Amino acid sequence: MSEGTQHILVVLPNPMGDGILATPSLRRLRKSLPEAHITYLGNAVVKQILAGAGWVDAWIEFEAEKRSRRGFRALARRLRAERFSAAILYPNSFRSALLAWKALIPERIGYDRDGRGNLLTQRVKPIRLRKRFAPISMLDYYDHLIVQAVLSLGGTLAPEDRHLELNTTDRDQQQIDGLWNRWHVDIDKRMVVLVPGGAFGPSKWWPAFRFAELADRLIQENDCQVILSCAPNSLEQEIARRIKSGVKQRVYDLSEETLDLGGLKELIRRCSLMVANDTGPCHIAAAFGVSLVTLFGPTDPRWTATGYGQEIRLRKDIGCGPCQEKICVKQEHCCMEAISVEEVFRAANQQLTSAPPKAAALQGARRFPGSYFQPFAESFVPLPDGSGLVPRSYQECLRKEGLGRLKEIFDFRGGQRLDKPGLGRRERIRIELALDSNETVAVYLKRLARSGRVDFLMELLSRRRQDGVHEFSVTMSLAEKGIAVARPIAFGKEAKTGRSFVILEELPDSEALERLLPRWEEVKKDYHLLQVKRELLEALAALVRQFHQAGYCHRDLYLSHIFLSKDRNGQERLNLIDLQRVFQPALRRYRWRVKDLAQLYYSAREFFTNTDVIRFLRWYLDCRKLRTKDKQLARAVWRKAQRIARHDNKRMQRVNETSP
Repeated sequence: MSEGTQHILVVLPNPMGDGILATPSLRRLRKSLPEAHITYLGNAVVKQILAGAGWVDAWIEFEAEKRSRRGFRALARRLRAERFSAAILYPNSFRSALLAWKALIPERIGYDRDGRGNLLTQRVKPIRLRKRFAPISMLDYYDHLIVQAVLSLGGTLAPEDRHLELNTTDRDQQQIDGLWNRWHVDIDKRMVVLVPGGAFGPSKWWPAFRFAELADRLIQENDCQVILSCAPNSLEQEIARRIKSGVKQRVYDLSEETLDLGGLKELIRRCSLMVANDTGPCHIAAAFGVSLVTLFGPTDPRWTATGYGQEIRLRKDIGCGPCQEKICVKQEHCCMEAISVEEVFRAANQQLTSAPPKAAALQGARRFPGSYFQPFAESFVPLPDGSGLVPRSYQECLRKEGLGRLKEIFDFRGGQRLDKPGLGRRERIRIELALDSNETVAVYLKRLARSGRVDFLMELLSRRRQDGVHEFSVTMSLAEKGIAVARPIAFGKEAKTGRSFVILEELPDSEALERLLPRWEEVKKDYHLLQVKRELLEALAALVRQFHQAGYCHRDLYLSHIFLSKDRNGQERLNLIDLQRVFQPALRRYRWRVKDLAQLYYSAREFFTNTDVIRFLRWYLDCRKLRTKDKQLARAVWRKAQRIARHDNKRMQRVNETSP
């Protein structure tokens, strides 16, 4: 190694799956710094899974050395002796940053989180949605880290390439050849591997008896051979035992074999299909182009989204998920139990009978104008400067429109300005975007200037955020809870000035109830929900009930902020808008709930009878008959509505007196 060569230490993530998801960024690092000497620091599992990769010059394995303080100090001394010029930290742990600091590595690059910012020389800011980290794919999370590292180290950034990549050796192939001979495998039949376990915990496990039923159907109806891939530990061996006791056909059990990770990679590479819980072997299948059916339960699928074109993801929207708990705290394991054998078999059959695509669809989920937002299917990526997020499907069209970077968005002067009284320091602009030659979509750009000291104090006292991050975060959270909102497209915030923006997609074929109800007879032929008043009231009550049960309140829950929309398939629903005004009250929640209902009643009172109001309350409270406390709520709502009416009358009087 010459004197001027950069000596870079890359500290790898510990879980096997995260190690595989890091391969695109590791490959990009190698191409961006071809002259650097790169050393990987990782555990034995990640070293085995990445064996054969051509992007590394040396390996340091630390599994045995990290178990004690003495081992930690010994590893720090060893790294210090290597005289690394820079360290890139994939793990978010404080320990990894402390190790690089103890090793006296002069440049330490990593995400500024978990209290380790002072140990880093190049702090990469993670993207947050208020109280949580933004749900982006680990591919993009790692890639953003490498982009910042390459720029910091003076390299030339190589083009992005998102495909996962693994390699096998001759020894791996010999292992599987021997295994095939012992099992007497018919190589003319398709091989399907089932992964019924997972290191995360039991909450990820689809029931063993359903895997057994699925195995029988794959063997009988598709003439496949089935392998059970379970780890050689007591928990997963018990899963394999239960599956084998439930199947009527012969299946092969890997937990009875002494197969290392290299052999597992080669075995999966030879299979036609994998059906698995959300666990590390799924990424092995994706890296080798094997068709895949993945079952999601307590985990958020956005963290592991790869855009792999030969994968079908099955997930059910339930009230308690994704919870990220390793053990389900409920009596019924709802998220996994909701996935039926028929659904999984249908997906597996589709993968087995359809020809594989020529290239993986790596550009994110396809979306269409006029379709409703599905938050767990959306793939967001960081803006180039890390100030916010944008969907991968919108990235290119925003760039073409001159909205690809934070500065460009604040300098943008196109579109249709929608100025109106009361906007204050906000700007609203409607923009037509061309997704491709055949599809266009309208979006709304909201730009918010930096708040002054008085504004900041008022926001602090009223707990009302006035920035794009808040509106994007609330919109995303409500959508995740199944509440109908507009599709959030992008957000960003400038750290130095405090300026921010948010971009939202226009609701398909929509109009506010405030404008529809006065023309009820005229427009009801266009909307099914307006043809029967009871159906509209029930839908409205369900929306408000779900909104309040999620812990949110709206400062202006009038009919003007509830839109009726219709997607391209004719599906109708009520949507909440103007979510800048939405918040989660820490105190006096009952008061805010009464205020919401009073505003809704005040704006709708001329269109509905007293009987309609009682029906609305019954549906809102989900009861057949109003109880004493329900009647008290109704009286509180009526009194608040009266105060709103008096306030509006006084304001109108002042306007009339001052008008010429």
